[in-house]
Amino acid sequence: MDKSLRLRFLILISFIAFISLGLPDGLLGIAWPFISNKLGIPLDNLGVLLMFFVAGYLSSSLTNSKIMSKISLGWLLAFSCFLTGTSLFGFAVSDYWIFLIFSVYFLGAGGGAIDTLLNIFASAKFSPSVVNWLHAFYGIGATSGPLILTWFFTMGHTWKSGYFFVGSIQISLGILFLLTSKMWAVKEDNKESKQEKISYRLTLQKPLVWLSIVIFFIYTGLEVSVGQWLFTILTKSRTIPEESAGLWVSTFWGSLTIGRILFGFLLQRNNAIQVLYIAMAGIILGAGAFMTDLSTLMSFTGIFLIGFSCAPIFPSMIALVPNLFGEKFAANIIGFQVSAAMIGGAILPAVSGFLTDTFGLEIIPVSFLIQAIFLALSYVFLIKNLKIKY
Repeated sequence: MDKSLRLRFLILISFIAFISLGLPDGLLGIAWPFISNKLGIPLDNLGVLLMFFVAGYLSSSLTNSKIMSKISLGWLLAFSCFLTGTSLFGFAVSDYWIFLIFSVYFLGAGGGAIDTLLNIFASAKFSPSVVNWLHAFYGIGATSGPLILTWFFTMGHTWKSGYFFVGSIQISLGILFLLTSKMWAVKEDNKESKQEKISYRLTLQKPLVWLSIVIFFIYTGLEVSVGQWLFTILTKSRTIPEESAGLWVSTFWGSLTIGRILFGFLLQRNNAIQVLYIAMAGIILGAGAFMTDLSTLMSFTGIFLIGFSCAPIFPSMIALVPNLFGEKFAANIIGFQVSAAMIGGAILPAVSGFLTDTFGLEIIPVSFLIQAIFLALSYVFLIKNLKIKY
């Protein structure tokens, strides 16, 4: 196969892989009330489930480099897809809480491996613009998940059918990785070894590095909280029909995806730091509109605004690291930020869930607004206290 054609083929597979990576994240928020009812467990146990998902994600992402020294990238990607597919099947057939925990742990392990490995490959083989679009395709997957479950609902099927369907997609992708395993070769360079000379301890001695880590913790916690709790709030607290609520959840993930595409063009001509100020303000306005719930239209607009405004934050903050802290610290700081993002994505939704025991489900929209305000204040303080090179 011609080298250029081969590269385009791998880009296409990577796009499909990132869609499949987002699909399970879009499923759980809608399926959770049904799973909770089936197993007879409280709704706030979603937080426990998310913690085990993150534990699986971190366990695989932290050991990938060692595993890759013994197994080729193509085979490891294939195995990870088989693992996620099997885990999704486990969700559908599980009748016990402990079995569900095992399923979500291995779902996180498989997803973490796919995410990390494809980013390693993309950074070595693809242009920065292609890497940016990869994350937009994740949003397409997260948007499609609720739509798939909603479609199965309208056809008279249960949430289990959606999990079997998405699990089958993961298995099919694993077969595709297996068949193309020889194409997924990455030549190592000396960049990593040079960057490793900067110790973690030296990096963490910078106080503002900790603040940037906190920003990723809050941001991802907020994004995951909205995605996972929205369907439950709408159906259990605001009496929105399940089919309509599913479309609302898709609107959130869809606005995130559309935002990433549009902001990608906007950032070519505008300063990222200024764009992020606007994005932070948009999240606060959206969270306030959804919390007050003055009308259905205002709440719906608030959800769209939260998703759209969240779009540029994660990728733009990652891109700004070399400019904010210096290139020699970039690799360490980005590693800390991504880890903090995964932990925040588990802890903050869990905290929101625990609060419902005392204050009810409507405390969760209040927590959205509080998190949005803290996110904006942290960002403003960070930028004001750093010397930025434009």
